[in-house]
Amino acid sequence: MIQVYKLLIIFSSVTLSSCYCPTDRIHNIGQCAYRIHCFGNIRGISLPNECYESTNYPVTVDVTVTDAIERFDDHLDLDFLNIITSLKVLGRWQHTKLAILMYTTRLRHLQLANIGIEEISGTPFYYLARLETLDLSYNSLTDIAELFQFQIHPNKLRKLSLANNAIKDIPSEAFDELSSLAELDLSYNIISDLSEEPFYNLTKLEILRLNNNRIKDLNGAVNSLQNLKHLYLRGNQIQNIDEESLNIIQHLETFDVSWNELEKIKPIMFSRHWDHFTNHSICKIILTGNHIINVPNATSQEISSRFARTMNKHNVNILTELDLSSNSITNIEYSAFQSLIQLISLNLSKNKVIDFVVNANDLADLKFLNLSGNYITQLYYESFSAMTKLQNLDLSYNRLEFIPDMTFNNNNNLKLVNMTYNEIEKLDSIHITMFHPEGGVLDLSNNGLSKINIPYGEGLRLVTLFLHSNNISDPSLVDLSHQTDLRTVDMSDNLIWELDDSSLRLPGSSLVYLDLTCNKIHWIGPATFKRLPHLKTLRLGHNLLTKLEYGSFEGLHDLLNLDLSYNRIVFLDSKLLMDLKFLRVLSVRSNDMTVLDMTSWYSHKFDLTVNIDNNNLTCEWLQKALNDFNNGYTRVRPTVLLGGKGKNTVEGIPCLPSESESLIDRSQYILADERLLVTSQKILEAVREQNYYFRNFILRVMQKEEDKARKVEKAN
Repeated sequence: MIQVYKLLIIFSSVTLSSCYCPTDRIHNIGQCAYRIHCFGNIRGISLPNECYESTNYPVTVDVTVTDAIERFDDHLDLDFLNIITSLKVLGRWQHTKLAILMYTTRLRHLQLANIGIEEISGTPFYYLARLETLDLSYNSLTDIAELFQFQIHPNKLRKLSLANNAIKDIPSEAFDELSSLAELDLSYNIISDLSEEPFYNLTKLEILRLNNNRIKDLNGAVNSLQNLKHLYLRGNQIQNIDEESLNIIQHLETFDVSWNELEKIKPIMFSRHWDHFTNHSICKIILTGNHIINVPNATSQEISSRFARTMNKHNVNILTELDLSSNSITNIEYSAFQSLIQLISLNLSKNKVIDFVVNANDLADLKFLNLSGNYITQLYYESFSAMTKLQNLDLSYNRLEFIPDMTFNNNNNLKLVNMTYNEIEKLDSIHITMFHPEGGVLDLSNNGLSKINIPYGEGLRLVTLFLHSNNISDPSLVDLSHQTDLRTVDMSDNLIWELDDSSLRLPGSSLVYLDLTCNKIHWIGPATFKRLPHLKTLRLGHNLLTKLEYGSFEGLHDLLNLDLSYNRIVFLDSKLLMDLKFLRVLSVRSNDMTVLDMTSWYSHKFDLTVNIDNNNLTCEWLQKALNDFNNGYTRVRPTVLLGGKGKNTVEGIPCLPSESESLIDRSQYILADERLLVTSQKILEAVREQNYYFRNFILRVMQKEEDKARKVEKAN
């Protein structure tokens, strides 16, 4: 028995010694302001005396307890517990009384999230008169009936989170004593019934989160919340919202009833009353992910309310964002948005809209319009005529075949127009006169385009044009020569076969970026890019180039980046790139290149990085190139981005060993050498033959002269 007692003492001492607050985890962050991290329990902390009874400056003590246990004994420092202002507990407290809270009467912030609580006994918050925020989220609580009781009324609790628990029922008296509450989070529980109206006493509540529960009907549960500004009901099972349950909707800034089972929209859902808003408020009405088929006209009541508000001299500036995406909307009535004042964002994406014909005056303030993912085949001027402030227009994933005349004649503030994934094959005009003063972006990718022309006087201030993934085979049919503000053109992933000096009808005065990757380019003729003197980036990767012609890059005096990766260029002579005086980055990755002659780059004036990944360059060549760079003989540095072939490396760059040169197929060079040798031999033989005949000729002439001389001598 004595031995057992001794073991208990030893075990107790071990437990006590492992529960402490290390001195290196006590951080003084100000005058009587501390951040403390403890393990197991809170003990062994000594703070200056003035921090216990001081009234000259506020005391802030933020404590985090990891692997917290609920064990209290004579070693507790009650004076210290009484000055804790913020407490975060990390551990596993399945069934708890939260007994420590009876000693933390100055607590303002309490976090008990994700510690496995299934049941809380008693009324542990009773003495926490100063508590402002309480986080009980990510536990397994089911019963909160008598949990929130306080000694002093009204208490100061402003924010309560019960999210991600297992709460099914909320008794009517559950929040009786929380009249000061401003934010309540009950999301991600299994609440289905609100018939007991548990929120009736929360008169100061501004934010209520009930998203991701099983609520089918509001039953007027929020009608008493006259100060409510944000109501979140996302991810429930609501099929209908009756008139009684919409009594407070006119003063909501956020009304999120997305991903429910609503089939009809009541016009009152769009109505807001200006008395409840401050200047520049943004109302968000989120109805995405329901089963809505029709958007009805505003009733006379909502329309008259709008005009009365507009005429009122005390009218405030209210902006509205409306999200109706991911429904089954087929019909939008002409005056559907008439009750909405200053609608700035309208999302109708992922519906079944065929025709978008609405009163343009109702959309005069619109900045963002998303019609993506519908069945629209035709655009109408009357719908867009008043949208003079429109900046972002998304028409992607529709069935447009062309852009009608005058459609966007009044839209001079467009920043982004997305028309990807339509059925446009040819465009002789985009019918957009002018983009935003800061510049515009037009995306026509994935359409099947083979021809596009933007005539003079159109597309002013167009800065970026995307044409990738189309059917462009003849780049001369892409006439952008009048777009003097155009800086970026992307024609990647098309069917372009070859380029010459007449292929690119692009604006030479402004273009700085041209992407021609993923085409079928096998030949680039001389002076192809001569008209683009200001180009800084040229991408020609993923094509079928086998060699480059002299003069192909003539005129590219400002080019900084050239991408020739993923082609079939086996041999590259730097002489071919001599026009690129300012080149900084060259990529020849994945060409199976065997020869890279850098002789002409020895005089390059700027640092030039050459990416040589996945080629067949030898270590001997690489070593010489790196030595020349390291010794300052050249400013050209070979390098890799993602590694390359072979196990051998030089300065971490993979290469092929010199002895494997014989493994490289150099038949074309051997054949060329043999032909040259044969030719040289033939020339030498011809020269020898000519010399032979010449010598014979000279000898014969000399012999004749000698014979004449002898005859003369004999005659004399």
